[in-house]
Amino acid sequence: MRRRRWPWVVLFLGIALLALFYVGGAWYFSGLVYADALKAVPYDPTSLQRGTVQEVDLTRRGRGTVTILPAQADLEDRSYDDAVVGLVIGESLVVVGPATRTADGSQQREVRAIVGDRPEPGDSYGLTRDVWLTPEQAGMEYQDITITTPEGDDFPTWFIPGRGNTRWAVLTHGKGAARSEMLRMARPLHDAGYNVLVITYRGDVGAPPYADGMVTFGRVEWRELETAVEYARNRGATRVILGGASHGGAVTLGFLDRGGGLVGEVDGLILDAPASSLGDVIDEAAEFRTLPVGDLPIPESLEEAAKLMVAVRYEVDFSEVDYTGKPDLVDVPLLVFQGTEDRTVPQPVNDRFMTSGSGQGGRYVIVRGAGHVMAWNVDPEGYEARITDFLDTVRQAQ
Repeated sequence: MRRRRWPWVVLFLGIALLALFYVGGAWYFSGLVYADALKAVPYDPTSLQRGTVQEVDLTRRGRGTVTILPAQADLEDRSYDDAVVGLVIGESLVVVGPATRTADGSQQREVRAIVGDRPEPGDSYGLTRDVWLTPEQAGMEYQDITITTPEGDDFPTWFIPGRGNTRWAVLTHGKGAARSEMLRMARPLHDAGYNVLVITYRGDVGAPPYADGMVTFGRVEWRELETAVEYARNRGATRVILGGASHGGAVTLGFLDRGGGLVGEVDGLILDAPASSLGDVIDEAAEFRTLPVGDLPIPESLEEAAKLMVAVRYEVDFSEVDYTGKPDLVDVPLLVFQGTEDRTVPQPVNDRFMTSGSGQGGRYVIVRGAGHVMAWNVDPEGYEARITDFLDTVRQAQ
């Protein structure tokens, strides 16, 4: 009799181990989802890649090259090798081109512009994907203003005046980023004469915090965007372009999904690597992760278990932040940029968005070699030209 119990014992242990794998794995990966996608983390200006200027070879007009050596912690990071970036040196900024690596890991880069003092050997730098940290550095005059919601919450905003008062753009940055993230998109809009508002939303530095410390992918933040659109309308706007990057793209889509009568004020939409579906972002980002033991791929069944755990543990309703498959969501001209090397919002996320009812018919610009929100950095001229052409389409659609 005792021998006959062994199959049942083995079966029970197998079921117990399987349950432990899925429950424990779901708990573990749901925690990673919280840390990577849900936890509201204000922009940290000290998080830039660091290093030292090694050599400077410049003419009197500032033409030439600069050689930089990243700090040991960033020496092997090649994320920005093929990108135009900014070197922050004290109060100055140097816009530099893609890197040519040398044997010791140093990078020689073409100097494209200098804002402030010329770099000198020995200077410490911080490298920023945003390129410019203020509109002034990007060559645009601006004002610091405050936009106040009907609930009385104040949100710091950059106002970049354009030509006239009828054309406006409202730009929304991504999670953990700053308003400076949107300056690359703001430049061609400003050149086209648009007044540009670069807004903040809750959780940003100087803005009210989230009640539970979690971003909501447009479910809550859309109200800040709504207030900014109303601000523009009250100051004469007859055309409003919305722009959003990453989580800011979800905020923008959330406004279109929930914004009531003010949605009718919108004439065009520019999105850069938008988080168009949180569920899809989790699914696709999981392709770049492995199990913590054995370095094996994450089974799809465990991905689904982790999403269920996220829904329960953090009270996330994925249907509320899924902006794909909604044929009436975007009924104005649409331009979407997507990098092929994006591991934060991988390309398949927005492939689906653009072929679903939501993005169908929009312009989809896939930028080869671009990481997350780096379409401009890989091809600045092409990025700005696409936006300029898009604005012509918007005008013709009036």
